[in-house]
Amino acid sequence: MKYTKQYIQNIIERAEAIFTQPSYMFRKLSDLKSISTNVIEGQNPYEDLSDRQINYLEYLMDCFSPSTLLKQERWSDDWSNDKSIREKGDVISKYYISQNSWFMTIAETVQRSLVVGDVIPDYHMFQRMTDNEYANKVWESHKSKHRWKAGELVCCRSNAKIDGWSYSIRTHGIDICNDPCMVIDSDSKPISNAAKYDEKRGGCRWVSVNPIGTTYIFHVMEKDLKVYRAPKTKKRSKK
Repeated sequence: MKYTKQYIQNIIERAEAIFTQPSYMFRKLSDLKSISTNVIEGQNPYEDLSDRQINYLEYLMDCFSPSTLLKQERWSDDWSNDKSIREKGDVISKYYISQNSWFMTIAETVQRSLVVGDVIPDYHMFQRMTDNEYANKVWESHKSKHRWKAGELVCCRSNAKIDGWSYSIRTHGIDICNDPCMVIDSDSKPISNAAKYDEKRGGCRWVSVNPIGTTYIFHVMEKDLKVYRAPKTKKRSKK
């Protein structure tokens, strides 16, 4: 699709009313303004652009499509009033904060907005944070049916990811891969690992468990638990 100079200018003016502060899209808008100066009137508006510039212009116009701009214009109300958006922001931002790596700035902004309420997260950075391979795994686990209920007896799989476990505890004779543990709480703390959800085993939701006969509490990923089955005792042979 070829965009006329006037159409591009209309998009720029609409975007300028939205993106007034330095941000991810503010920088892209600057690029669009720059490249648009080489778009001319007439039958071939891209005549003075290289193929590379044309491709980038097409990309930028997709970034600033009318539908995207409309979502941006409605973002403040959506963030303030849509509980599902705020819930997703809460879950995913806590995941990235626990990773202390990607999306830290937007994740911390989301938490500040939820707690203090004095700022609105950037729409486009929010979308990038919540719509990617890792965020989708975390969200699927969060929204899925709980695999374990309080009071159930479980034990850990041999390759389980266990929070709170240490070698020194193991020296006390505790073996949570073979001994029975009682489920205390499902969703015991915010999800901090992205793992693929499995309908039978569950996902990366944290579950707190207490090894029977001890005062220890461990947090284990949902998928790393299994039903505890007491070992079978050998029957004595009759003489």
